[in-house]
Amino acid sequence: MQRFPLPDPGHSLFTEEGMTQFGSLCIVVNRSKAGADAVAETLLSVANELSVAARLECTYPVPPGSLDNSDLCCVIGGDGSILGIASEAQRSRTPVMGINCGKLGFMATSSPDDAAQTLKSILHGAFSSSERMMLLCETAQGTVHSTLNDIVIKSAEGNRLINLKVFSEEKLITPYYCDGLIFSTPTGSTAYNLSAGGPLIDPEADNYAMTPVCPHTLSNRSVVFGKDVELTVTLDQSGVLPQVTIDGHTLEGADELFPLKISSDPRRFILIHDDEYSAFDVVRNKLGWAR
Repeated sequence: MQRFPLPDPGHSLFTEEGMTQFGSLCIVVNRSKAGADAVAETLLSVANELSVAARLECTYPVPPGSLDNSDLCCVIGGDGSILGIASEAQRSRTPVMGINCGKLGFMATSSPDDAAQTLKSILHGAFSSSERMMLLCETAQGTVHSTLNDIVIKSAEGNRLINLKVFSEEKLITPYYCDGLIFSTPTGSTAYNLSAGGPLIDPEADNYAMTPVCPHTLSNRSVVFGKDVELTVTLDQSGVLPQVTIDGHTLEGADELFPLKISSDPRRFILIHDDEYSAFDVVRNKLGWAR
């Protein structure tokens, strides 16, 4: 089944026989979100109307391999729900459309009221696609985790500072004595990174940010790296139990994880929007910037 490259935005996805190239649809439902089940039923009706094979996936996060036979994944929930399927969607190269039943919705930009029309528009070829950079975090044991939002290193005790050193090609960039350290993708730049004073990054850029949380040295500021830069993070003190979270999920055995290696993932996560989508329209609306 060939999914990519996608047809150009504006190009009809319907073949001469009237079948859409998105021939199979997986609807992932975060049932903890109010109204999610009703939206799922609406999307199933749209798929049936357009003769697109569709199925519901209510196990969340989704099981491994659950998107392998899907041409498109609709996630009903919010940005956190999209994070829960990001690695699976990236691995299977399945593009994702997000319906926001949550709060902010930087990635899940379709409203429940507009979900049916948005899906119809996408299936008729009126869409834009956005390929998002992801990061890899490799532990000392060789376990590799992929992240769409961010990697956060803190003290597991919350109220203690942590002492870290960051290297590139074995050369010291800087030590950090701080509450924590955030490694953020462009997609994650509007999340914890932004709250900690880090930079906003164009969501399709090939850069990532390193942002300290409340650094003891006030001149320590965010650093933005290109996609080819690989970093190594060491824990530079004893007696402090570290905590490492990947897209909000805490890794086990944190005291044995270091040194950590941070690098860009050569694979991309693909978001699908209607053709009216603008990333900075979303940023202006969500952050209350002047229009």
